[in-house]
Amino acid sequence: MGNLYVLDRGKKRMITKKIRVYGIVQGVGFRPTVSRHAAAAGITGSVCNKGPYVEIFAQGEEKCVKDFLERLEKQPPKRAAILKINTEDVKEEEYGKFNDFQIIESEKTKGEIFVSPDIAICEECKKEMYDPKDRRYLHPFINCTCCGPRLTILDALPYDRERTSMKEFPMCPDCASEYEDPATRRYDAQPVCCNDCGPEVYLTGREERGRAAIIATRKMIHDGGIVAIKGIGGFHLCCDATNEEAVQRLRTLKNRPAKPFAVMARDVEAVKQECLVNEVQEEILDGHQKPILLLEKRKKSADSTGLCKSVAPGNPKVGIMLPYAPVQMLLFRYDDGIEMPDYLVMTSGNTSGAPICRDDKEAVEELSQLCDLIFLMTGRYGSGRTIR
Repeated sequence: MGNLYVLDRGKKRMITKKIRVYGIVQGVGFRPTVSRHAAAAGITGSVCNKGPYVEIFAQGEEKCVKDFLERLEKQPPKRAAILKINTEDVKEEEYGKFNDFQIIESEKTKGEIFVSPDIAICEECKKEMYDPKDRRYLHPFINCTCCGPRLTILDALPYDRERTSMKEFPMCPDCASEYEDPATRRYDAQPVCCNDCGPEVYLTGREERGRAAIIATRKMIHDGGIVAIKGIGGFHLCCDATNEEAVQRLRTLKNRPAKPFAVMARDVEAVKQECLVNEVQEEILDGHQKPILLLEKRKKSADSTGLCKSVAPGNPKVGIMLPYAPVQMLLFRYDDGIEMPDYLVMTSGNTSGAPICRDDKEAVEELSQLCDLIFLMTGRYGSGRTIR
């Protein structure tokens, strides 16, 4: 990375501290946050990802270094989990005088490494994705330093773009500018991409790609079909959870006669229409991990609409979650005029008892008999996290 800023410090007495921060510090925007704190506190130095920890050199007036340490402890990145911070004084002659603050090349060090899991799409990215004036309008892979794929795109450590599956997609000039600019939300965000330079969605065995593939997928689900969908976390079999015929057909094809299916709801309000949700459950459901929660169904009249009985037959509860990836949000809401249901079955992409598909080749071989369409992504974007 280039220089962030340069200070004219004259002949004031400076102190230097070496700081090591342990915990979930990879894939959470830790280095960009450190550089912004350094600029705000008026110190120089460097930050480097060592693997098990982030190493920081902080040099400046004592009060400025103290201010920096307080910012580091009290204002870490949103998704970081700091386990401990080790600080030691070092002599200037050991490491020299820092004239600026830099993010320097990652170095691999032995030790226990904590890597962030994938992070559900953040509110800022949601707003951009649905803003027709934004250059990432309806982009199925939108992400920033606070959200997006992490562990599932990782090839090796430390966590840098060249060691992830995103190395297959060189950044366009606009994305590169954001990646290098400390003032942006995508500063040093490894998966950053856009509609011009990122992965592309497509339908296997058909011509549709990009927008056309998304529309065809939505139409198939709307019309009662079954689609195998590759997401950030692997493959799911998806159908309209309000369509009894579609769900029954999926049960037959998957050889799963009674075991409940997981459901993805459009939003929290849709969940509340079908389930009893308290404040704690709502907070977890809509948190940055978007887990599945087993919630109690509301008692409804025989003629009421909503989840069909075959989703969780004879069960007073249902496993339900919210969209965690941009492409999943686009299944519910897109600018094609298709009115989609508020609930989708999202079950693992395999027959009952069989191993989960690991890659695109396996998915085509194993899932073609279980669905009407297979929705894929170019490159190796996404693998691993699959909902049973």
